Amino acid sequence: MTSPSSPSSSSDAEIVVVDLFAGAGGLSTGIAQACEALGGTLGEDVRLVAINHSEDAIATHEQNHPWAEHYHAKIEELHPPDVVDPGAVTLLAGGPSCTHHSNARGGKPIREQERASAWHVLHWIQQLRPEQLLIENVPEFRSWSRVIDGEATNDGAIYQQWIQTLQALGYTIIRDDRGRYGVTLRACDYGDPTSRRRLFVIGSRTHKPTAPEPTHSADPEDDLREYRTAATIIDWSDRGESIWARSRPLAKNTMQRIAEGIRRHCDDRLAPYADVVETLGPEDVEQLQDDVVPIDDLETAVKERTEPFLVTGEVAIADGGVTGEEPDPGAVLVMGQHSGAYPRDAQGRPVPTVTTTGAIHHIAVDAFVKPRNLPQRGVHSNATYDPGAQPAHTITARNHDGHLVSPYLIVYNGQSDAADVDEPLPTVRTKARHALIEPDLFPWGLDIRYRLLEPHETKQAQGFPADYEICGDTKRSVRKQIGNAVPVNLARALGAHILSWNTPSLSTFGGGVTADPETEIPAYAEVSSTDD
Repeated sequence: MTSPSSPSSSSDAEIVVVDLFAGAGGLSTGIAQACEALGGTLGEDVRLVAINHSEDAIATHEQNHPWAEHYHAKIEELHPPDVVDPGAVTLLAGGPSCTHHSNARGGKPIREQERASAWHVLHWIQQLRPEQLLIENVPEFRSWSRVIDGEATNDGAIYQQWIQTLQALGYTIIRDDRGRYGVTLRACDYGDPTSRRRLFVIGSRTHKPTAPEPTHSADPEDDLREYRTAATIIDWSDRGESIWARSRPLAKNTMQRIAEGIRRHCDDRLAPYADVVETLGPEDVEQLQDDVVPIDDLETAVKERTEPFLVTGEVAIADGGVTGEEPDPGAVLVMGQHSGAYPRDAQGRPVPTVTTTGAIHHIAVDAFVKPRNLPQRGVHSNATYDPGAQPAHTITARNHDGHLVSPYLIVYNGQSDAADVDEPLPTVRTKARHALIEPDLFPWGLDIRYRLLEPHETKQAQGFPADYEICGDTKRSVRKQIGNAVPVNLARALGAHILSWNTPSLSTFGGGVTADPETEIPAYAEVSSTDD
């Protein structure tokens, strides 16, 4: 990683971008793509300076952006003019630590010191005087406030002071349609297959800041491109393992969420099966595993048993031409239970199943994704979803989406509800938290498979190219980098928008500095023009 004692010359660079919290490079990648789209040549008339304290993250950034300048350091450890000439920066961007602002903490105690990085950003702005600013954080950043006895007051007073300092340094700050400083954008509205929502504080010394117009929508009447869905980033060749064969059975909360997903996304005739799954905890599954019924004894077991049990046998070829090959998601399959209608001719792999009362026949197989709930919100706070219907939920460093339930209904041992895979993936966090759930219905039998979504899937949900390399010796490090990243397509839209502004600043029209009646903090006045 480079760490020159004096800044290199910027005289030949038309665009100079400083990414203060570069991480895995989501923001940098999107802005670099925007620069190229605007006709810039990376490393020549486009200069990128990337700073990050994580060795793995800066290694990732250097691997994928070898033309950029890299500093392995905390931003408070560097003297800004030693990095870039003051007055030469076109865009200063970055996402200060959001951990101690986010609701995902579930009300855990807060330390003000761990929110300090946003103040360090102001030091860089004061020293370098960039033309444009792009600061990313969680929407809860607006409630940044004093911490008293370990608890935040959440009145937003410190956030307003922070904004006021930016204004005092000469920047016009974007407001949303409610007049609040900063604007909240969703990544799926700009082409990323994730529904991640983030707050962007956009500031300018030369223009009136605005947000880019969305490019994608779920509404066909919007005349925009359709959302990219979670199904587009899932590796459907990896079906996972049966939950009934796991050495560590899933938690009961997880089983309850699987059951809810079955009810929402599968044939109504699977409701009795969901009712059984919902009641099972780890000890129950272990007991089932200790007393598996061979398929040849199924008829006798159905007559004699009143409690759920597992059956092992071979995948069968049923009458009507159903083959023993594993079906694609969405295939219609046939299953018979508790009626003696098990197939006579069997071939293929063993298939365990939980039996329950009633016979089940033509069942449509649909996959769904189960994201993890937030700690403070109950079993079904994050709905499961069809990965082909919507973008992924927010990708975070904990990877709260990540349970792949493949023709077997399978989930992760976390907290969440069911949702469609035909929608954007929910927020991917820094730990593995998503699984794909898909009923596996063969000519007889029902199973549930489960696996976490892998980094190569969640990486693409964040908009990174498939060949983008995330460095790190552990999956934990890789997942953390992915979850902390700004979605690439959203970053590209913002970068292209900001770097091509031609809207005059409000101050150009003679607007003075007045007080915001709600906050009593100086703000640029809204001045009418003949174009309004």
